[in-house]
Amino acid sequence: MVEKQKQPGEAGNSVLRQINEIQRMSLNELRKKWVDLFGTDPAKLSKQYLTRRLAYRVQELTYGGLAKSTREKLASWAKDPKQAEKKTVREKTTLQLGTRLLRDWHGERYEVIVQEDGFVFQSKKYRSLSAISRAITGRHINGRRFFGLQPSSKKGDVK
Repeated sequence: MVEKQKQPGEAGNSVLRQINEIQRMSLNELRKKWVDLFGTDPAKLSKQYLTRRLAYRVQELTYGGLAKSTREKLASWAKDPKQAEKKTVREKTTLQLGTRLLRDWHGERYEVIVQEDGFVFQSKKYRSLSAISRAITGRHINGRRFFGLQPSSKKGDVK
């Protein structure tokens, strides 16, 4: 069975080690591992499929499965497949030319001005808010989310 880990680094090392072991297993060993992790007979699944699915299962057991919202959406699509065909409509905030976007980040205030062909930040022109948020934080963050134009998700919130 998959080992439960306490530390994120430990979990990552354990998962990598287990996946590495799975990749080196024979077909018979993979089938035994399948029974251990799923409790069912793997039937006549290919070695490649078993390897990939077992690697996913190890990660799923260690880090968790799909988000609740994703499971709910999949369940609703299973009940009504036509819902899956509908495209979700996102509300897009249109920014007026000259709008000033302000963001306080680690004790400093940053200002961005909306222009017709992009944004100006610290006298430099940018094509996207994401590029500006990267310049400020040093990592990739959705620019619309960073400047409060789009609701933030539960995971990876930027404060």
